[in-house]
Amino acid sequence: MPRTTLLRPVLLCTLLAAASAQAQTQTPSYLMSLMSQLPEYSANGDGARIYGTLDLGMMSTKADHAPSRWQQQSGGAYTSKLGFYASEDLGGGLKAEAKLEAGINADTGAQQATALFNRESWVGLRSSTYGTLRFGNQINAMLPLFIDPFMLVSTNSVYNWVAGGAMQGPRGVGANTDLGPGAGTIPVRVPKSVTYATPRVMGFGAQAIYASNPYGTLEPKVGTRGGVVSFTNGRIYLAASMTQAFSSPVVVATGTPAQSVRTDIPAIGAIYDNGKIVLSTSYARISPQLAQSGEARIATLGAILLQDRFSWRASLVHRDTDGARNASGAAVASSALGLMLGADYNLSLRTALYARAGAVRNFGASTIILNGVALPFVAGSTVPQTGIETRTFSLGLLHHF
Repeated sequence: MPRTTLLRPVLLCTLLAAASAQAQTQTPSYLMSLMSQLPEYSANGDGARIYGTLDLGMMSTKADHAPSRWQQQSGGAYTSKLGFYASEDLGGGLKAEAKLEAGINADTGAQQATALFNRESWVGLRSSTYGTLRFGNQINAMLPLFIDPFMLVSTNSVYNWVAGGAMQGPRGVGANTDLGPGAGTIPVRVPKSVTYATPRVMGFGAQAIYASNPYGTLEPKVGTRGGVVSFTNGRIYLAASMTQAFSSPVVVATGTPAQSVRTDIPAIGAIYDNGKIVLSTSYARISPQLAQSGEARIATLGAILLQDRFSWRASLVHRDTDGARNASGAAVASSALGLMLGADYNLSLRTALYARAGAVRNFGASTIILNGVALPFVAGSTVPQTGIETRTFSLGLLHHF
């Protein structure tokens, strides 16, 4: 099966630790099949390894009241990337490890962000007895990315756009801006962070994260903190997480000094994986900790059906709010529904063709976007229209190395 570097380390440890239980079943877990090909968990021994993905395709986009468009798209199924992983066996069940991973816009050859290794940049120690400790820019301690059948890819994932609250406003796109100033979302990757993952005991495990302020300001003292507890028996994975994300200082009310806003994000999720079908569901709340802020509730359903060389995928995400407000501060209704369907055809273990078709429908004052497609403006302004549905369709080819 194709390799992905999107799964978060604690999920990898979780499912690999369940291998003995899984070995008693006839069909191996789909997730374990993927993870066995990751550099951190492959059987290639110690040393340095180079890996990556190139994913390119064509995407058609159409928003209500706007013309359609075809364009080339990088990362339609897997993020295009280049990575380096190194490890050394220190003896006694202890291993030193380090990872660098850079996102690439394969259609232009440019790096994705100002930071070269924007996806991962960390060093750590992994012990079979005492757990895993890592420092640097790394994936958050949260529900596993495979809760989304499209693995939270930054393109064709309604989980990424709708659950992430990617709202277009007069000043551009921001996360959960209808919930009030400083509202945040779960950061998938966290710079300046420390994580610790416990060993798995009778199927149970936990991971915690703490990150210092990444904004270059005196306040807040913390950027992100939180953790996740989980259980697995090889086929069933259950998890509950709590994330607290702190914003850079913002002006909450006219005439008051700027302050950091903390957003609390509790979430629960479940995955069932018997090697032929993967079913997933999750629920989360996005709650900025200000008296006048609103709250978003996120419910998701997902499925992957495996059939010979094909994998069929579907994701449904609903976002609803209480206390949402528009740009003028007036209370409004705001909700959105996202649907993404996909099919992958594996030409080999490392090469695949794929198709994706998705839509996001906005209700009330919601202005969630999909695949970066800008919503049309209200005539004579830079305010996006409401009630817009955006549709995208993608065809592509990917190769892992």
